[in-house]
Amino acid sequence: MNVPPTSTPIRALFSVAATLYLCDIKSQIANPVQFSRVPRESVEQRVAQMLRDLIVRGDLPGGTPLVQRDLAQRLGVSQTPVRSGLSDLARDGLVEVTDTGRALVRRLTREDLEEIYAARFGLEGLAARVGAPAVSDEDYKRMWTLMGRLEKLARKRDVEQYLHTRWEFHAVCYEASGRLRLVAEVERLFWRAERYNRLVLSTAARFKRSVGYYRAFFDACGERDGEEAEHVIHESIRQTVKDLSPRLPSEAR
Repeated sequence: MNVPPTSTPIRALFSVAATLYLCDIKSQIANPVQFSRVPRESVEQRVAQMLRDLIVRGDLPGGTPLVQRDLAQRLGVSQTPVRSGLSDLARDGLVEVTDTGRALVRRLTREDLEEIYAARFGLEGLAARVGAPAVSDEDYKRMWTLMGRLEKLARKRDVEQYLHTRWEFHAVCYEASGRLRLVAEVERLFWRAERYNRLVLSTAARFKRSVGYYRAFFDACGERDGEEAEHVIHESIRQTVKDLSPRLPSEAR
């Protein structure tokens, strides 16, 4: 192809473009653009959370088979994140895997209730005992705000938001202790018990009693009284087991 003499040769155009590109790169190196780090949940985490929500809401009741291929199709993902999500839920006690490799939603049983709440009795009681004396004035203000929110949610019987706000409320006290490993384990047990917590909050009267325990816990934190805060947690746990145990089937049957 003949290039008109008045035109800039193509090779020269590429040379100019390359020079400009290199200058731009050098400029970026000398003055790099600052980007904020964008938090990203992995597909595995999102799948695990979706399955967790379906289980704790009762959309996937105890005993439901969890077939990886079917779940992957319904969620629009490959089987790999589903497999990972089921493994996470098995560690959290929401899913059980049989000897043949079949995954099932773990049933609610008396033994499971007793084991979870026995662990909570010890660890959450400890978190309350060491956390309450360390609550700062700022922490106490935050708890006061959350206490008001809990009371409003209880009147509306909004179980979903009540449970999440309830953890926020307790976490302020527990995290004040600085015992992060302890708090992480208490949180894991708290959410493992979520299906049982939903059973507890089945009537307006039980919401009212639950709020009463939180008010007592709030007062103990205000006094920086670790022993009283621990006592409130223990009483709340004892009452939950007393209420639910007779209503649940035994694994021995």
